[in-house]
Amino acid sequence: MYLYIYDTFLSDKKYYSLLNKIENRLADLEIKGKVCRLNILKNMKEVVEDGIKQGVDTVVAVGNDLTFSKIVNIIAELNVTLGIIPVTKSKIAEILGVPEGEAACDTLAQRLIQKIDLGKISNQYFIDSATIDDTNVILSFDKFQISSIAKNALVTICNLGFLADNQSIYKERLSVPTDGLLEAVIAPIKATLFSKKIKQQSIFPFTKIKLDSKAEPVTVTIDQQAVFKTPLEVTVAPKKLKVVVGSKRLF
Repeated sequence: MYLYIYDTFLSDKKYYSLLNKIENRLADLEIKGKVCRLNILKNMKEVVEDGIKQGVDTVVAVGNDLTFSKIVNIIAELNVTLGIIPVTKSKIAEILGVPEGEAACDTLAQRLIQKIDLGKISNQYFIDSATIDDTNVILSFDKFQISSIAKNALVTICNLGFLADNQSIYKERLSVPTDGLLEAVIAPIKATLFSKKIKQQSIFPFTKIKLDSKAEPVTVTIDQQAVFKTPLEVTVAPKKLKVVVGSKRLF
């Protein structure tokens, strides 16, 4: 049984036509299910838990990367499969091999399932990345410690791939979410008059890393939403999430 969770921004009239096409295609493929349209009065966690009690075994995020990553943390400990129907450009969907719009319904119907790793900080899981807002961070893993990072560098903990400040997808993939590892990526930025360019990245695979700071606590943001302060520990949760992927996935 499927549960389709529509994000709040889809209440905008400009999405009505696309949502109608998606719903018609789901009906054609005979994979319609319960639909929940989120609003300020509906708690996503309660919606998912109620659905599971009613027999839901597949939760589908209809929206964007934020929609998907919010649901990841809710179902990481539950025995359900997660799918995505992106209605806007989606980095996560592209990596998973899921096309945008109604074409995603066909991928969902094929039900090709892959178990992938997640990152974890405290009791919070993340699927994509943890971004670190200050190069005064100290990275400690295995027998190594990194404490001298250029001020103009981006520092990211990656599971799916390197996420820059413009949310673009780098064609050179840095992370594979099935290898039981996360990667600490340090990417110096070369600024020009009109743009910023990433120079050669340094990549450090790990299963557990400690983040600290030289002075004031450093902010760490996971999947563009949950915020933490150093000191903290990041670990990998291998094969933690079952996701629907497409044949053109990037891993």
